[in-house]
Amino acid sequence: MRRGLPPKQDDRSMQIDKPTHQWQLPFEGSWPTSVVFLDDRRIAAGNRAGQIYLWELPDEIPEREEGKPAPLAPSLRFDGHQNSISRLLSVGDGRWLVSGGLDRTIRFWDTRAESQSSDEVVLDGKVREQRARRKSKEEKAAILDAPGVKVGVMADRLTLTSHTEWIKALAVNATGNRLISGDDSCLSVVWDLAPLVEADRPADVKAICQWRGYPRVWVSSAALSPDGATAFTAEFAGRRSSFDVPAAQARLWDSTNGEMKSDLLKVWTPKVKDEDRVDSYGYGREWGKYIKRGLIAAAFSPDGSTLALGQGGETDTAKVLLVDVKTGAISREVSGHKQGVCDVAFSADGKFVLSSGRDTVVRICQVSDGKQVAELGKGRGGQFKDWIHSLSVSPDQKRVAGADIAGMVHVWSL
Repeated sequence: MRRGLPPKQDDRSMQIDKPTHQWQLPFEGSWPTSVVFLDDRRIAAGNRAGQIYLWELPDEIPEREEGKPAPLAPSLRFDGHQNSISRLLSVGDGRWLVSGGLDRTIRFWDTRAESQSSDEVVLDGKVREQRARRKSKEEKAAILDAPGVKVGVMADRLTLTSHTEWIKALAVNATGNRLISGDDSCLSVVWDLAPLVEADRPADVKAICQWRGYPRVWVSSAALSPDGATAFTAEFAGRRSSFDVPAAQARLWDSTNGEMKSDLLKVWTPKVKDEDRVDSYGYGREWGKYIKRGLIAAAFSPDGSTLALGQGGETDTAKVLLVDVKTGAISREVSGHKQGVCDVAFSADGKFVLSSGRDTVVRICQVSDGKQVAELGKGRGGQFKDWIHSLSVSPDQKRVAGADIAGMVHVWSL
């Protein structure tokens, strides 16, 4: 499902029949890191420079070259972040865009408000340079200096500044009344979004509870159950140069008071003694089997019974772990991305789990048996140049968007 409030349609089942690469949204410059559907037609994406753009998909696809996706220019830009966007979320039936970034802030944008100003931006600089090669001086100037795209510019309605380190994890529950954020100091905070969603009072967004993990690791991913009562966080510290760095963590929490509900690694490695769990040497060989180079993506199923966790980092073939929330046990490993998973999401009906990876594809697998039913994109060296860093599913379950760090946001029709 998309990251935010569920759509209001009665039938939200995902139907997959010959997926097609429908749209290609240019995002040149620093590579895009996050993408989210606000509704069935509007898509927002952010990049490493802190820029956020919004595109509106028209009802009809224009004529295009056979086999190639249609290009589309953005209509809005959201200004405020001073560093990379780590995650974008949709809240309030697509009205509110929530962003977290490496500038240590969480920002809230009213996507249905009037833009405060406008600007002209060039999003096809590389294409222009290629077209201008071997042209005369006059022709080259005409190509490079051609007008850009006019976009509206919007400022945020609220900025949260409680975090003092990079915000790497951000998630919202299905009803949109709670938000969880996690940073590089291993601080996790649960926020009350009810005033924002129910009464349009952004200033009244307050922290419900918070907790802190080990000081030398960071929160690599976070998720909230549909009802917002349970939170998941994963902690990891990347490559270790010494043996005294605390071990990686994967835990479930009570999001109303910050008390731990379950230590998933204790469930997965029952033979390891408690006194050995703080050591990253011998214990690392045990937890590394499950966490690999970090659980960098997490999502609860729509009914809250299953947790999908993506193994990230530069590893061999990374899997998506499907975890039984009640017992903490791993029920199944699905998918399989060379070099690492980048993002995970469930379909609204809970029948499919989607994952994107460093192998430049989006994979769709059945939750019931793990069978892969669709592969969007092509492997490295083919259609795309690099990772699909983030993915999102439209509320009507008919489209999937992926942020390709080569500089494009791709949209597939299922």
